[in-house]
Amino acid sequence: MEIKTFIFLGTRPEAIKLASVIKKLPEVSEIKVIVTGQHKELLDDALNLFKINYNYRYDCHSLDLVENFFCIAKNAKEILKKDRPHAIIVQGDTLTTFAVSFAAFMEKIPIIHLEAGLRSGNKFSPFPEEIYRILTDDISDIYLAPTKRAYQNLLLEGKKEDRIFLIGNTVVDAIKIALKIMNEKEEYQSLSKRLNISFEDLINRPKVLITSHRRENIGKPLEEICQAIRELSSRYKDILFIWSLHKNPLVREIVLKEIVLFNQDNLILVEPLTYLQTLLLIKDSLIILTDSGGIQEEAPTFNKRVLILRETTERVETVEYGYGKLIGTKRNSIIDQFENSLREIDTMENTPEKLNPYGDGKAIERLINLYKCDKFIHFLIKYPETIKQELYDCKRFVRQFHVDMPNS
Repeated sequence: MEIKTFIFLGTRPEAIKLASVIKKLPEVSEIKVIVTGQHKELLDDALNLFKINYNYRYDCHSLDLVENFFCIAKNAKEILKKDRPHAIIVQGDTLTTFAVSFAAFMEKIPIIHLEAGLRSGNKFSPFPEEIYRILTDDISDIYLAPTKRAYQNLLLEGKKEDRIFLIGNTVVDAIKIALKIMNEKEEYQSLSKRLNISFEDLINRPKVLITSHRRENIGKPLEEICQAIRELSSRYKDILFIWSLHKNPLVREIVLKEIVLFNQDNLILVEPLTYLQTLLLIKDSLIILTDSGGIQEEAPTFNKRVLILRETTERVETVEYGYGKLIGTKRNSIIDQFENSLREIDTMENTPEKLNPYGDGKAIERLINLYKCDKFIHFLIKYPETIKQELYDCKRFVRQFHVDMPNS
């Protein structure tokens, strides 16, 4: 009997991290891809880049998260009732992830959570994503943990160890795919037109990539981030500070107010970068200033330093392995930490690359191997009668990835 798996996604980060799953899982399972519409233009960038075709697409993108939850869950329920899969796969900590998981739980369909187990320890940071991820884990059946710490977080919360599989983070798989597609010269030419600067200037000048969009930073924290960036761009006029502006209107209102009137030539606001352009700037930036979770995971592949504009992070490995620092959102702290990191750049670039705690680019292979375990397939087919079935035997199929935690 062929297993049928539905894969739900709503945002660009989900599409990126599910790209390898969508490409390779058909080797062992019939799949259908459902797009919830949580993101619009940003999502299309990833869908087009990775040539992801979808079976259903609905339109849920209200700024009111309660209304959007209802829209996503209601549509997911209708699709699940119409054509019942043996399992669903959701990724990460988005509203789509939680709303779709809730709908699947109500239909008693097994939930496979990709990137399970990340925790910041603060329910309001990242807000509301920390709670989305916890609630999704609480109703999931299979946990695909990206790191050893995520694996241990799940154990500490009482999740059954036979259901937790340590596969690495599929973002590393996605980066490998994207780099094969990327033509650096063409991307730089396109980016220079978008930034309205010469190709040679963009190539040759040192660069700093900036992004900020977290809900908990909207207001005074984001204002201080802007003030710090303004000061830094004034002090370091030889550096191009490139700020990829998020679509959230509350974010845009603050950033445009604080930055546009400042009118500093080397501080450039740009509409959201494509994923290839983002990777290119991660690769070529001196330093990255961001509150993005995805960029914290992508930077280690390029051995780059990230200054994390947050008070907490659920990607603690970025800090523990020396790829980043939590610097908060206070103006003076951002300036001081940036200047310290600028002095340390030569030291970091001349040291051997450290282990990448997020994976080896083979996460999808481990997931495919899980589908080759007879007990796993039986668990999905006979669910929920098999809810107490143990899956320890399936661990030998996965050959789990992990990098030991520092001082563990």
